Amino acid sequence: MNVANRIGRLASRDDCEFELVLRLEDIRWLTGFTGGTAQLIVNTARGESWLLVDGRYVERAQSELAIGGASTSVVPVVNGAQFLDVLLEITAGSVLGVDLTHLTAAHLQQLQQRTTVVAIESQFDAVRRIKDENEIRLISDAARVADFALQSVVSDGLVGKSERQIRNRLDQLMREGGADDVAFETIVATGPNGARPHHEPSHDIVENGHGVIIDMGAMIEGYRSDMTRTVLVGSIDAQYRKMFDTVIEAQARGVEAVHDGVAGSDVDAAVRRVFAREGLEHEYPHGTGHGIGLYIHEQPILSPRCTAVLQANEVVTVEPGLYRGGVGGVRIEDLVVVTGTTCRTLSLTPKDLTCPRSPQTI
Repeated sequence: MNVANRIGRLASRDDCEFELVLRLEDIRWLTGFTGGTAQLIVNTARGESWLLVDGRYVERAQSELAIGGASTSVVPVVNGAQFLDVLLEITAGSVLGVDLTHLTAAHLQQLQQRTTVVAIESQFDAVRRIKDENEIRLISDAARVADFALQSVVSDGLVGKSERQIRNRLDQLMREGGADDVAFETIVATGPNGARPHHEPSHDIVENGHGVIIDMGAMIEGYRSDMTRTVLVGSIDAQYRKMFDTVIEAQARGVEAVHDGVAGSDVDAAVRRVFAREGLEHEYPHGTGHGIGLYIHEQPILSPRCTAVLQANEVVTVEPGLYRGGVGGVRIEDLVVVTGTTCRTLSLTPKDLTCPRSPQTI
């Protein structure tokens, strides 16, 4: 991935000369380094940066930064040296800015004992919102992998299988289909379990008459997809069918509302109007969507409180749901790229999935 000039996109700060970057996803975005241990020091005013890695990652860091076009200097922390000592050599007593939500209290105490630390708010969440062409391609590829896995599993049939068996097969197919890993812990919730938005797959068996919520995503080169479908199994009662049809309509209104220049709260409102019309807003306990990229939940968070305005080339989810105790739940989620006056959908699996096998699944 080409990461050249990303350091230059960062705004310089008046309150500190150096900024310490600790989240590995931020480090990956800025430098291309994918290892499991690192710290990054950035001087935004001079456009300089230093990647501190231990001996296990020196060669890997040098190679990945060269491939990505990063101008960051790789600084080995070896032969018993400590990260803090090397950091202080580079910053030479200058003020160090740190987002306090990204480090432990013990780490903060160590820094404060050795240098001047100021609390700053990380700018990476905002800077990473708009995706470049390659980032969108990777997210789209991850979405296609998830599409294929879900359609394959539904086509094979869900009845008689446990939530965990279905989860395991989905995860296996995503990895076999090209994913480096799953994007997050796959959710499979059948029947009444669907009333729990983040149900953890159990040994419960899919039965005729169940709705099965499947929330899943793949990860490719760090970038993640996110899709939810609710599969109707056999004969569905009228109450549940009404829930399903209402969510389908609400989700469509949410997707229609996504475009460059719209406030996140307006997208959320488009969904809630459908639920309010049916007197069901009390069964919708979460927000309408979120940004996605190297994190599964990135800014903006589409909710009634979201003042952020969507911009072209952001990738967000639209995922309304209804949840009724003792009955189950319905959630439908698409991954969309914000364009000019509309959006482009990356989640291509049909929404009206039924099981046994439906011609709509292929």
